[in-house]
Amino acid sequence: MGLPARPSTSSRLAFEELRERLGFTAMPVPRERLSSAVPALDRALGGGFAKGMLTTLEGRASSGRWALATRLLAQGTRRGLAAVVDSGAIYPPGLAAAGVVLERLVIVSVAAPVAVARAADALLRSRACGVIVLDAPTLRSSLWVRLAGLAHKSGALLLVVALQAPTELAAAAGLRLRCERAGNEFRFHVRHESVRVPCSP
Repeated sequence: MGLPARPSTSSRLAFEELRERLGFTAMPVPRERLSSAVPALDRALGGGFAKGMLTTLEGRASSGRWALATRLLAQGTRRGLAAVVDSGAIYPPGLAAAGVVLERLVIVSVAAPVAVARAADALLRSRACGVIVLDAPTLRSSLWVRLAGLAHKSGALLLVVALQAPTELAAAAGLRLRCERAGNEFRFHVRHESVRVPCSP
């Protein structure tokens, strides 16, 4: 058996023309990045948080995970709309004091895990919000994979705040960031790198 025949020049040109018409690019398109307004962390992440990705912010209470989520909401509301799927713990005046433009923030109040997933699904499919933040509900792997796929399609940064990401969530996350507070500094662990940032007074 011989080698397959090489495609003719006209076939290759026709194929390349079809790829161009369909918008296919051989090189991956760089993702837009959203600054956290924490320069050391943005450098460690290659310029900020990649949009179109499910990202977890993990850590104990007072570890900086919600402070970081609030910074990203502030950045998101400067550019357009952002959303929080909340069970009643969000304090809008505190968000406003941190720089979040409340007129550009959608707050969806739900508590049941399935309702959280439905709200996140609807927000992602709307493509209206550039940043969406939610507490980590207990969901099946297939739902986390669906939400990660919708984040990718919509180009939104989907931030999931958790004490520790369960296996189902961790498998769907494009980036996992562990947050800690040590004395007067926050530490953010990205994969195996660690970034230390002084706390603001």
